[in-house]
Amino acid sequence: MRYGTLASAALLAIAVLRDSTAQTYALALFAFWWLVPTLPLLVLAALRRKWRSAAALVVPALVFVTTWGPSLAPVHTEKQDLRVATYNATHGVGTDGVLALVHDGDPDVLLLQELTGRQMTLLDRQLAETYPHRSFGPRSQEQGDGDAVLSRFPITAVEPVTGLPEGARPADLVHLDVKGHPTSVFSVHLASPCLLCGPSGDRGNPSGSTAQSAAVRVAESHRFAELAAQRRAAGDLVILAGDINSSELNQPLGVLTSQGLVDVQAAVGRWPHLTRGSWPGLARVDVVLVDGFTPLRIWEGPRGPSTHSPILADLALSA
Repeated sequence: MRYGTLASAALLAIAVLRDSTAQTYALALFAFWWLVPTLPLLVLAALRRKWRSAAALVVPALVFVTTWGPSLAPVHTEKQDLRVATYNATHGVGTDGVLALVHDGDPDVLLLQELTGRQMTLLDRQLAETYPHRSFGPRSQEQGDGDAVLSRFPITAVEPVTGLPEGARPADLVHLDVKGHPTSVFSVHLASPCLLCGPSGDRGNPSGSTAQSAAVRVAESHRFAELAAQRRAAGDLVILAGDINSSELNQPLGVLTSQGLVDVQAAVGRWPHLTRGSWPGLARVDVVLVDGFTPLRIWEGPRGPSTHSPILADLALSA
């Protein structure tokens, strides 16, 4: 009963305080792990007819089932029109992980985050033949890394993303021609958290303290969701993928899906895909979101030298 009560209290704190404190941000980020026991404990309590304990476990178990239960959905098997991959390659660790992902996963469109200038230079040369169309975005002045979009489909235009909050990493909107369909692509890396920072933040984190960085991530998410909706209204298909530094119970993912973006993991995933940290991972912070495509399949690739695992998704052009 005590565990169920504590789990319910934690979920209430997340609902009220959201990501504004280090405690509730971390509880939401790693919720998969501390909610895993709810289902077997609920069954055990019911079998033993400990109804008070069972009652205390109902809400946490329901949250777990509704949040991660779709991971048990069947996988679509239709032939894909394109394969997308997103990978936080990790600042300065080299390019071996990216090259392995390209060799083994063979994505048509590759979205990368946290690339240093040296990594960009190397990949521009190493993948020139595989991806004739490459866009390396601006690098953060404070952190020295940036994003990239590498594509087998033609890049028709690149424009900077405007309207991002202070403390956000710069980003580009990359326009592709995917088999005659104009497609807007965003490789995103939302503000990094600062779990151990004090109220005044940390000099190494441009987005500030835990509460400040949470507010930056939410503002970034609203802006990217707004831009994605605008591009879809203009007739484009949309792919938005990357490291959002948030999991299912944190705010940004809900914001991003609030204006029509579909979380491919929620649609066709068959495993939680906890991409941050060594297998089995700590939390799912790397996502693929789409609008105008039909999700077919999603899976997690080998982590390699990065602190993140790549995510690959097969998509079909919607009829």
